[in-house]
Amino acid sequence: MSSVIWKILFGAAAVITCIVIVFTAMFIYLSVREYKPKEIENVKVQNNDTKLKIQKNQEISVLTWNTGYGALSETEDFFMDGGKKVRPDYENLIRTNIAQMRKVIARTDSQVVFLQETDQDSKRSYHYNEAAAFKKGWKGNTAYVRNFLCDYIPYPMPTIGQVDAGLMMMNQFHVSDAQRYALPTPFSWPIRICQLKRCLLMERVPIEGSRREVVFVNLHLEAYDDGSGKARQTKLLAKILQKEYDKGNYVIAGGDFNQTFQSVDQKKYPIWDDENFQAGVVDESVFQKGWKFASDDSIPTCRLLNRPYDRKDKKTQFYVIDGFILSPNVEMTSVRTLNEDFKNSDHNPVQIKIKLK
Repeated sequence: MSSVIWKILFGAAAVITCIVIVFTAMFIYLSVREYKPKEIENVKVQNNDTKLKIQKNQEISVLTWNTGYGALSETEDFFMDGGKKVRPDYENLIRTNIAQMRKVIARTDSQVVFLQETDQDSKRSYHYNEAAAFKKGWKGNTAYVRNFLCDYIPYPMPTIGQVDAGLMMMNQFHVSDAQRYALPTPFSWPIRICQLKRCLLMERVPIEGSRREVVFVNLHLEAYDDGSGKARQTKLLAKILQKEYDKGNYVIAGGDFNQTFQSVDQKKYPIWDDENFQAGVVDESVFQKGWKFASDDSIPTCRLLNRPYDRKDKKTQFYVIDGFILSPNVEMTSVRTLNEDFKNSDHNPVQIKIKLK
């Protein structure tokens, strides 16, 4: 074998060795740095100066909205849904979407707001602090918990990179305390390193003249799993909510379930795309008798991000996966999906109005 061939083989081996060393070092680093929150953590509530309590006969308005980290508006697609993009082409789109969503939230006059997919410092949203932006002009307190934290996600190309994101709650009532409850993850090492660490954000609000509390729970359950993660998380959710109800508290849980509800008319939103995200159905049997599942299927709450939004395409894949769960002692007066037509997020907001029995 000639010396030239030997040199080529040696050079190729050296390159492969370097690549292996780099990837090994990266996985060691990311493993050491993996976000590992405790099962239950206390959460700091900011601007919690108000002494406003909930009145027994008061109607309370709650809004939930998956904001799509300001990046998943009508012009965008997403690689995990069969699209191509990792992030928008321009940072200004992020800022515009967040600003528009703030206006929508203000118009709803909601007293409590649940937000999901809100970034603090992520490459996918050009490191724009969306949590800080949502606080501007809000007349009440705010709380934030991470459910996605990774120094570097090395896929696809271009890579997702750094992610720092979570759940946010904005509340006009005084919050006595707040906690982050960890949910089980269906992923094992090394995939787990770069996956979300799903959780619940729970806040307790006093009731005037009562020892009982209203418990608000913001959630975002598993998306891209085989269904086992959603099932395990739903079971734990039911257990945690039931525990609060057994104390005599009133419970309102809401958010992005990444599952549809049994009450939703499936004929309205047929499955056109069976190769990408599949929603599944919330297993209501894990909840005890009397719990109510509130959603509005008059319009969809979510669209598939396999392509930019085409309003003329009758086969656009829609879902109804955002809504609320209410304890038996909570009365629902109305629930509706607000038709924002996916202009600023791949989700429409859902608003519920309730009273305490």
